[in-house]
Amino acid sequence: MKSYINLLPKEQQREVALDRIGTRILHLLVWVVFSFIVLASLLMLTKIFLKAKIAGIGEKIENQKQILASGENSELKARLKKFNIHLNNLTILGQNQAFWSDVMVEFAKIMPKEIAIDTMSVDRTSGKIRITGYSKTRDAVLDFRENLLDSDYFRDVNFPLSNLVEPTDVNFRYTFYVEDELLKKNL
Repeated sequence: MKSYINLLPKEQQREVALDRIGTRILHLLVWVVFSFIVLASLLMLTKIFLKAKIAGIGEKIENQKQILASGENSELKARLKKFNIHLNNLTILGQNQAFWSDVMVEFAKIMPKEIAIDTMSVDRTSGKIRITGYSKTRDAVLDFRENLLDSDYFRDVNFPLSNLVEPTDVNFRYTFYVEDELLKKNL
């Protein structure tokens, strides 16, 4: 920085210094006012832009409300109604399925390990169960019959004598019913 020799009297030097400070303050004030004007302008433009966007979105919302209120969404309503019917059916099926699951768990518990079930048919309304299967021994078939009779879940076990003809490699069939009280609780 250059150094200047000031030969003015002290009072005038002070006036010059105050004049420089005043000029600097004036420049600063001009910059602050200019910056404020630019910032205010940007904020106003942003506000105008956002109001326009909000108005456009409001119009789209109103259009969508009109579409929903009109007949154009009848297909959607029909699909939703059909979906609700299916959902209700699944709920009912799920409630009944849980009951039959308990019966099947009991059936699996009482079945001897030596027995293999080939077919099983279940009539939900009457509670009738028909099974056919295979066992290596007649004793396992008889044990299964005893387990069915002892179970609180099953009744009226039909045990054909043809199940006892062979002592080994037995093909068997049974017909029995689920207890009525169990069916009534869950229907």
